[in-house]
Amino acid sequence: MTRRYKCDVLVLDGDTVPALSVARSLSRLGVSVDIASHVPQSIAGYSRFVARKHIYPNPLESETSFLSWCDDVIKTHKYRLVIPVTERTMVPMQALLGDPDIAPLLAIPPVEALCVALDKAKTVRLATQLGLPVPKSHHIESREQLSEIIDSLDFPVVIKPSRSIGGGKNARSQLMVEYAFTASELVAQVKHGLNFGSVLIQQYISGQGVGIELIADHGDIKFAFQHLRLHEVPLTGGGSSLRVSIPIDEPLLDASRALIKALKWHGVAMVEFKWNPHDQTFSIMEINGRFWGSLPLAVAAGADFPAMLFELLVDGHVKPRAPARAGVYGRVLSRDIQWYEHILRRDAPKRLFQYPSKYSLVTDLLRIFSFKHSFDVQDIRDPLPGLVDIRRIISGYISRFGNLVAERRNQRARIRDWGRAYRQLKNERPRQICFLCYGNINRSALAEQYIRLLMPDTDVKIVSAGFHQEQNRPADPVMIEIAGEMGVDMQYWSSKLVTENMLSESDIIFVMEHSHFKKIQDQFPGATHKTFLLGKNEKNSTLGLEISDPYGKAREIYEQCVREVTSSIREIVNLMPPKK
Repeated sequence: MTRRYKCDVLVLDGDTVPALSVARSLSRLGVSVDIASHVPQSIAGYSRFVARKHIYPNPLESETSFLSWCDDVIKTHKYRLVIPVTERTMVPMQALLGDPDIAPLLAIPPVEALCVALDKAKTVRLATQLGLPVPKSHHIESREQLSEIIDSLDFPVVIKPSRSIGGGKNARSQLMVEYAFTASELVAQVKHGLNFGSVLIQQYISGQGVGIELIADHGDIKFAFQHLRLHEVPLTGGGSSLRVSIPIDEPLLDASRALIKALKWHGVAMVEFKWNPHDQTFSIMEINGRFWGSLPLAVAAGADFPAMLFELLVDGHVKPRAPARAGVYGRVLSRDIQWYEHILRRDAPKRLFQYPSKYSLVTDLLRIFSFKHSFDVQDIRDPLPGLVDIRRIISGYISRFGNLVAERRNQRARIRDWGRAYRQLKNERPRQICFLCYGNINRSALAEQYIRLLMPDTDVKIVSAGFHQEQNRPADPVMIEIAGEMGVDMQYWSSKLVTENMLSESDIIFVMEHSHFKKIQDQFPGATHKTFLLGKNEKNSTLGLEISDPYGKAREIYEQCVREVTSSIREIVNLMPPKK
């Protein structure tokens, strides 16, 4: 008979599917599970197995506020265990390990071991020391280092951020893996990546994506499970949308065992490999030191890692279990629909991705009728999250279609609105112009500095601000670099928060997105009549309706943003009558 634990557990990152899987699993032990997320309507929060739901400040925007929330909630509710599911919560929560009242409650691996797992360069270094196969790698911390090795590289190469989450003191960003086919592409992408931390340049390895999922007791693996990725989004490599459980390959398990033993790992982890079935060779790609995206597959196959983690951290040992079942398929419905869409749109370069046959596409789709198939979210025993997920999928596609129609309508409306701005700028020189975006460290900051460059002796007061609550933040390092190349100095920039007084004193206000326009309507309705989208005016009809936020994205997105902002600013300057 299953023992029923009389205690409360807090699971963070409730907006993720693994958090839902953790909640469902622990509830079967009789544990009372609370879910928390920075998203108000998180998918895990809909589960009937969740007792209470909490909302915390987004740790990517303010670690301080998030940690303060954690300290208060954990001590108030007296949880027996607190489980961060993603790096965005686990990384900042390491700061709480110094609190003797909270540290024993946190399901976080030893700090020294986690530091290695979170840093891909350190993972490669450890694997190399242990004699384990890894892609040929170069850890780059400066442009000078790149210059020294670039001639020795064989393209294509993979550019990975050393840490998946990077950024400055006041805000962090989820970073992505990039590919370079030429030296010039590599230089641009590495220069961009270095603004968020060091990068790892790796040899491109083809093969199948395989994961060894495990739980270890101070370096001793107590249970292991293996899966094979069948579908990934994006197509060139990313989170899996369809996978299958397979028998454990002893060479992969041995490699995982060597890493885990060296790290003295305590808790759950997944070691990712690229496996070549033709010559039976493999390369270690990285270690995920927390619950992984394919966790629901493991649980469906009989590898209940959340229950095992609870046993390890609460009872002090993992109970013996039968091996997991092979041949079980797990599918993330929403992401797999995206996968099929990417396939139909041919969204990946053929140099990196071999498109499946029509037979393979149909076969994978028909697996949903197999008794060995499971969905990550949809579960008849807990139906509401699955129904919400389907509703979101349908509403997402309806919204996309509606947005296409609305885009055309709004485009015409904004061009008509611009007629008023055109006449205002043409007939009367404004006393003050205000530029707004979300954070005031990229788009509006560039707009202010660029118009000052074009009008150095102007009598027009130029101001800019953002809706982000934290002020006095420096400009984005990537924007500083790109703007500097065109003579716009943003080295000493300090962000500002928009105020009602600033808007009332401005004769004309330019925002970057519809969401900004809506904020003005909601928060400062008196300024709506003089607020316009910067990217759409009748002299600039070739530009997009909105100027998107480039923060944390690829360098080419920043460059596109700069082109859109500067082109719009030039039109504004050309419209204004000369200084009297």
